[in-house]
Amino acid sequence: MKKMISAVLSALMLFCFTIPAFAANEDDFTVVDYGDGYYLKVSTVDTPSPFTIYEKSITRKADAYHGSTYIGTFYLNGTFQYDTVRAKAVADSWSASSSYGYSGDSWCTGASVKGKCTFNYAGGKTYTITMTCDKNGNISYTQ
Repeated sequence: MKKMISAVLSALMLFCFTIPAFAANEDDFTVVDYGDGYYLKVSTVDTPSPFTIYEKSITRKADAYHGSTYIGTFYLNGTFQYDTVRAKAVADSWSASSSYGYSGDSWCTGASVKGKCTFNYAGGKTYTITMTCDKNGNISYTQ
């Protein structure tokens, strides 16, 4: 009986400590101003796997606006492998949502995952995001 209770408590603790790693902090974002009334509110969702070493999966969430009008959300996902000598991007994907329509693409190049999304609002605007991993697993971001 003690082993059963111990196993249940261990599983519960693992579940409770794992969930926060998958949530984005909505208050922690960067604003990218394009200078023409368009801007992005960009945040990061870090989704490390507790079962892998030297691999990270990261999702960037970018909410697009024109003035006070919400246009849509663009997500860029990347998986990186690193080993203290080198790093490489091994997987990429993108998704978006918008009532105005959209198109996009993502790709891996070296240690970077790049993505772009065009929202079909007022003639269209293309947003780009790049995530790069270094040999120690540190991720940097550019727009």
